[in-house]
Amino acid sequence: MKPWLLIRNLSIVDSSFVHGKNLKMGYFNVIKSGVKVGNKVNIQNFVLLKSKTKIGNDCFIDSYVRSSGDNRIGNNVVLRFGSTIARKVYVDDGAFISPNAMTVFSLPDGTKSNRTYIGRGVFIGTAVVLAPNITISDSCIIGANSFVNKSCHERGVYAGNPAKLIRKL
Repeated sequence: MKPWLLIRNLSIVDSSFVHGKNLKMGYFNVIKSGVKVGNKVNIQNFVLLKSKTKIGNDCFIDSYVRSSGDNRIGNNVVLRFGSTIARKVYVDDGAFISPNAMTVFSLPDGTKSNRTYIGRGVFIGTAVVLAPNITISDSCIIGANSFVNKSCHERGVYAGNPAKLIRKL
């Protein structure tokens, strides 16, 4: 078992945590083994980053964000209050994920996700739920409170339950 390190801002951080320059970190965070964070990352309060989470440069991780581990978050990504990033999720550069948005790792029958991809410059609205094994293409917009159960391959605005293309961009 790896030793934990208690740092000055009352966060619990595994000794294997690697970060770049100009890391800003709030209070009461838990960062587990194998987490890597780039330069100029701002991690607010009560954030949970599980093993093998990788975060790029110039990212903002708001309070109460949870990462299930084994995922990648690109550069210039914003994860707002209470959002959840499940395992096997790749968030590409410039994505904005609004408060309380959630990605899901397994289907109701227990089948695990192979990979969920959120493209460059994607905007995910508040309280959106993304099913596993889907792709959200670059520059798509997902409306608030939508449930996305199929890939969004065409650049546009998607909304509803289940989410459908409502406008091409």
